[in-house]
Amino acid sequence: MKVNRRRLFVLTLAAALLLTPVSAFAAGKTVNVNGREDTGVTLDNISVTNVTKELDAKATEEYLDAFFEVDAPCVITTLRDSHGFTAEKMKKEGESFTSAGKVTTLKGITQIRVPNPEDAMRDLIKTVDLSTVDPDTQDVELVSKGATATLTEPGYYSISTFIAEEGSTDIMILVKGTASNEQTPAATTKPDVTAPAETPAAVTKADAKATASKVLVNSAATSFEAYNIDGNNYFKLRDIAKVVSGTAKQFDVEYNADVKAINLLSSKSYTAVGGEMAAGDGTAKSATLNTSKIYKDGTEIALTAYNIGGNNYFKLRDLAAAFNIGVTWDGTTNTVGIDTSLEYTE
Repeated sequence: MKVNRRRLFVLTLAAALLLTPVSAFAAGKTVNVNGREDTGVTLDNISVTNVTKELDAKATEEYLDAFFEVDAPCVITTLRDSHGFTAEKMKKEGESFTSAGKVTTLKGITQIRVPNPEDAMRDLIKTVDLSTVDPDTQDVELVSKGATATLTEPGYYSISTFIAEEGSTDIMILVKGTASNEQTPAATTKPDVTAPAETPAAVTKADAKATASKVLVNSAATSFEAYNIDGNNYFKLRDIAKVVSGTAKQFDVEYNADVKAINLLSSKSYTAVGGEMAAGDGTAKSATLNTSKIYKDGTEIALTAYNIGGNNYFKLRDLAAAFNIGVTWDGTTNTVGIDTSLEYTE
């Protein structure tokens, strides 16, 4: 399905309301937008970081679902699979806004239709990175949940996501300004990790018992060195990254030792460092709470992790939720399932 969301914003006499806040927030607040409440949909479609004010969307354009003033950098994230996700910079010309070009920092996994050289009547579905897609010329079949657009330059932006059964969610963003030390280069996915991580006042210790559960990855039995801590399964971060590499849920792992920061980069194939999938000895270990800051695509996230024997072990469900990986549990067979074809559910 080809999606073309380019729009013309026309300012009316309500233009004076553009900078009149409906609500004011503390800096850094993340706001979710549904946009389809009128159709009975209860799920949020888009999240917006660093929101400082909610402006009057309907006074600007009737079709807008939300209008936010934000600090840079602002990250827009899709919260559901969709059939289109676009972001454009806007420029003001008199009393109108027109497109000033597409935002080039879109990232994520998408499926597009391409001609089938063997059967002209049946297109092929190809999985590609969202940054390589031009929705004006290519047929977008699906944009996977978790696609992002990072806004760093001051100005107005038009953001749209489209779900065929529900219609579009349309928001406008006003980025107030960008401090030079906050800018994220468009060509890199590395987050700002210039400040050292804070160290907790006391280091937390825990007993880690070797997990006895059988583990299936995409239905194939797979051996992990995994541990149970306080009733939750913890898997080596790099082991999970390795086994999902090459799928739509893949992610890479980087570690900045200077500032003790772990960087999780979605949609990138995993870069092996050695020691992945090493077998454990089946004995209990002492686990120390991880104190490194953890980032996903430039945004700091809260994940529970422990260091065991020099490796970082993350709660499986935390990682699964972060990358929308399906996790199942079969109590009758004591089996954990990791399935990249499924969405994550609680």
